[in-house]
Amino acid sequence: MRQRQLIFCLLFLLAIAAPNAVSNAAAVSEQSSRLWRLAAQEQAMIDKSGVILKNPSLSRYLQTVVERLWNRVPSQLNMPTVKIIADIRIEAHAYPNGVCFLSTGMLDVLENESQLAMILAHEMVHYASQHTAALYNHFQPPSPLSDGRKADGSGSVGGMAMRNAIDAAERQADREGLAIIQAAGYCDKEVLPLMANLVRCMLDQGHPESVPQLNKRAERFNALIGREGEGRTGSASTGTDANIYRDCVAPALITNAEHALRAGDWNRADRSISRYLESEPLNARAYYLKAEILRRQNGSRPDDACIDTYEKSLKIDPTFPLTHRALGELYYKAGRYQMAKPHFEAFLNLAPKDASSAFIKGYLKQCQK
Repeated sequence: MRQRQLIFCLLFLLAIAAPNAVSNAAAVSEQSSRLWRLAAQEQAMIDKSGVILKNPSLSRYLQTVVERLWNRVPSQLNMPTVKIIADIRIEAHAYPNGVCFLSTGMLDVLENESQLAMILAHEMVHYASQHTAALYNHFQPPSPLSDGRKADGSGSVGGMAMRNAIDAAERQADREGLAIIQAAGYCDKEVLPLMANLVRCMLDQGHPESVPQLNKRAERFNALIGREGEGRTGSASTGTDANIYRDCVAPALITNAEHALRAGDWNRADRSISRYLESEPLNARAYYLKAEILRRQNGSRPDDACIDTYEKSLKIDPTFPLTHRALGELYYKAGRYQMAKPHFEAFLNLAPKDASSAFIKGYLKQCQK
């Protein structure tokens, strides 16, 4: 988790478990206003960092889902907006000013729009109820006349109060979020496989400490869905088409694959790029990334499947420079200089200003000798 200001610390607490007291959304206090300003400053820093995935089609799709859900939220606040962070970690959080952040890692875990709707609806409840502002206000330093226990987040009284507030808000966000997706016509039963996927991913990423809380949430959802289902003819079924969802979030999948590749997480990179290729089977960059994953998995001895995947990339786009560079390096390291030479030449012609051009020129001189 990146280091952030106080606002993000509070939001992180909400994300892992979140405040009991609900502020009046129509009359934000002076302290809450300050929190909104801190949120805006934090978001400006994130925007400048370059981690925001800017893709118009993906943004339109997400905002369509937000609008469908927000129409079911009784709030006078402005409709929230969603931004995507290029990050393989599984993250979702809402700022008190209505900006919600989802990571590409989260979008990759989700299997359909109903599951996406539950994640967004959960964050909408935090925003509509101004949970972060309530927590912020409640744990402000006490006045000189108080006994000092209110703001003691580290002491037994304050620490327990904060944990209880966080747990109460999280329960509210789960309960009301589920009601929102039901009212919007999404399939509530998709929440259960969503929880199972999150548990699996937390274990895969080495975060077993998150599993007990996720299991408790799954139990709550199971009970809520069972009660809500009594007397109904059947659960809503829209938003369960995995292919439609995959196609809509495809830009996030290829971005997640790139970041997972840089992080050395081959399994996650392969999952993301494989899902992307199901949606976009004629993308040269995607086959290049797929080949890169295979190459790094196999170390210094790439197999035929790796070479073939690079070749698929060039068949789709013979002018894609990174594939030429990769094939040139593979052939060069294997001592097949005459096969490496045309790929190095192609790369230098297609990307003469690339940062790697200098050492590729050195390789080319060796091939010519």
